Formats: sequence, structure tokens, C-alpha cells
Amino acid sequence: MHLYPCGVRRYNVKARLVRNYDVFNYNHRGTTKQIWKMLFVDVEGECVQCTIFSPHVENFLGMFHEGFIYVLRGVQVVHADANNKIVPNWKQMTITSTTVVIREEHDDLAIPTFFYNLVAFNRFHVHANRTDMVFDATGLVLYVSPIESVGQNSVKRDLAIMDKTLTIIKFTIWNEFVHILDDGHLNTEADFCPILFACGLHVKSFRGRTYLTTGFYSRIYVNKVDDLTTSLSTWYESDKLAKKRVACFRSTPFSLQSSIDISNAHRVRLASFHAMRKVQYCRVIANTCHLEHVDNIIYEACHRCLKKVNSFHGVPTCESCNITDVVTIPRLLVRIEICDRSGTLKITMLHDLAQLILGCPATDIKLILQQPNGRKRVMEILVSKLGYKTFCWIIPPPIQDFNPEHSYTVSYVLQVDWAEECMWLTKFYEGKFHN
Repeated sequence: MHLYPCGVRRYNVKARLVRNYDVFNYNHRGTTKQIWKMLFVDVEGECVQCTIFSPHVENFLGMFHEGFIYVLRGVQVVHADANNKIVPNWKQMTITSTTVVIREEHDDLAIPTFFYNLVAFNRFHVHANRTDMVFDATGLVLYVSPIESVGQNSVKRDLAIMDKTLTIIKFTIWNEFVHILDDGHLNTEADFCPILFACGLHVKSFRGRTYLTTGFYSRIYVNKVDDLTTSLSTWYESDKLAKKRVACFRSTPFSLQSSIDISNAHRVRLASFHAMRKVQYCRVIANTCHLEHVDNIIYEACHRCLKKVNSFHGVPTCESCNITDVVTIPRLLVRIEICDRSGTLKITMLHDLAQLILGCPATDIKLILQQPNGRKRVMEILVSKLGYKTFCWIIPPPIQDFNPEHSYTVSYVLQVDWAEECMWLTKFYEGKFHN
């Protein structure tokens, strides 16, 4: 469509209606107004937003139907709305009372039947919190949460979807969309993944994590059959790493967001860890090469805030709560050093993770330390669980300048899936995968 915003000139356009949205009512200075948006695509595949404003909306009700080709005579072309552009186009058509609308009786197969404004999942973070545009996405559905009530009038559910970049993203669907996935789509035990195509989505960010959400101009299709979804299905059926990622994601015992964080962690060697910044987590395959002495493995913490308690003149005092003679509980703190062929890194495992890895609570470790040869026994436990073994370490990147003497906190520790690791390395060295 070789259209240019003018405000005076009128154009004649032949195009297919690919999306016909509901009429939207809004309040303007105390008066109820209406706006009607549609998307048309021409024979060249260019998509342009079309808008009808009050009071012209009623003149065209029932006249437009998705999938049909229309000839629009006398449309005005203006700059697109600044907020919530449905397509990445700087112009839009406007239909007025003088516009003549003619529906073509015969189909023209040269004109596309759909339009995609797709963004790869690993690039959505670039568009987070934009208010001037909506986006489309297609991916495999890995997880569907139960329906959750929000406030008095809203319901939502969270999905986890993955595309060909092997990036998993959370997709929150609201209200009328929560029933788009029925019970037949919720079987996560099998190898099957429903294919979801969604358009008109908003990209949001919360605490550094990007997610998708529905809005007024959203549409969702499940297992839609076209070239795009067929290509995604074929890729999934033939890609062993994709199936491995899906199986690992579905078997993780963590929460939805934690599972997404782990799956999307940026794979690095220790020599590159210091340079990592704009990622949520780093994924390091390394083995333990040094265990710190067990003298500092237990510390006493305030039972209220769980912060370390210091002793002043023999009285346990919590500086955080400003309480003296506070009741304390034992907490674990395991410091070790890990290494791969590129370098070493000092890391710390905090209480919950340390208990999980050691397989016993802090109270038991404290009791063992109080017994004869207790330090030796605790060290034996550490060596049996961690000593010179290889793990997959999920670690947040350095917040400030890297300090080799600083001990960096580990968020998760996983067993290494060597089959997945080999598949990833093969794709990486073939140049097909960059994370």
C-alpha cells in the first residue's frame, strides 16, 4: 500500500481484512465515544491499521467480515495512533462517511490471509513496557496454571511457552482468554505440546523478568493450521534438544518463574562470568575443587528476620531487629570453590540450598559438630555430597565490578544432563544456537 499521510488526499485501496476488532467505547470529556479498529493486508503483504471513529461507526456496522477482500474508495491516510499500534506501521487508514466500501465476490489467492508481527522470544526484553505497540508470538505450550481469581471481577492463568530459540517466557492471559485452553491441552505428561499463536500482546517487565500479557486487541489461537505453526511443529518433532528442554522444564520441582529462570540461564564458562551483566542468571558447568573448613558452616540467626546475630558482652543481639537476648536458630552457610578449564570461582550456598544439597537440616549439622570428631564427620558429609563432583550451577551475574576474592551466591544446583549438554554444544559450534 503506497499510502502517505496527507489529510486531504483520498485513496482507493484493495486489501483483505485479516483482523476485525470489537468496537471500543471510551469517555472523552464526559461524552461516550466509539472507535473501531481493523487490520488490512494488501497483495504485497503490507499490513495497515484501519480506524473508524464516532460518529461514523454506526454507518458500517455489520459490513466487515474477516477473511474477505474489500475495495475501500475514498479512505483518508493519517499518522498512526501513538498508543497501542496494532502493527509496526507509522500510518493508518481512516474510514469516514464519504468512504465507499465494496466487498469483492471472488477471492484473490495472491493476497495473504494473515499477518504476523512476530518477535523471537529471546528479543522480547528489548520491547518491555512499550506503550506504543503490541506484538505477536507463537510457541509451544509447556505449562498451564490453574485459573486464579484477581480482585472481584478478573481471572487469569499463567502459561509457559517456548519458541525456536529455546527461550521460555511466561504468558499471562486474562478473563475471556482463560478458557481458550481446555482440559485436552493440559496434559503435560506426554511429549505433545499444543501450539499457540497469539497476537496483539503487551510486553511487560517485572523485577528484570520479561513476560507477555493479553490486552483489548489480543487474539489467541490454539493448534491453528498454517505455514507458521506447521514449521514450528516440524521443528519440534525433529529437534532432540527442544524435546529435552521441554522434558527438563516439566520435570523441575521449582515454581513456574524459577523453572523459567533456570531454563533461560545464559550458558557461560567461568572465564566469561565476570563480564556477564544483562542476564538474569548464568549457567555454569563446573566441578568443586575446594571445600572451605567447616568451622564457619553454622551461624546463629535471629528467629524473626533470619539475619546473623552478634554477641555483645555475651548477650545475643540482632542489630536488624534492634533486640537483645534474641532467640536464635542455626543456619547453614557453605562456601566452596568451583572450577572448569577456563578458571575458578568462589561461591556460597545459603541455608535452604545447603540443606537440600547436604540432605540434612542445620540442626543436625549443629548436633554433629558438638560431638567428638564432629568436624571430621561434617567434612565427610561435604565431601560425599560435593567433593570433586561436577554440577550445573545457576548463579546471578555480578552486580558490580567482578572481584575474584568475593564469594558469589548460588541460586540453584542441578545434576548435569550430559545428553542435553552435548546437544547444546553441537548446536553452539554449528552456529545455530548462541545461548
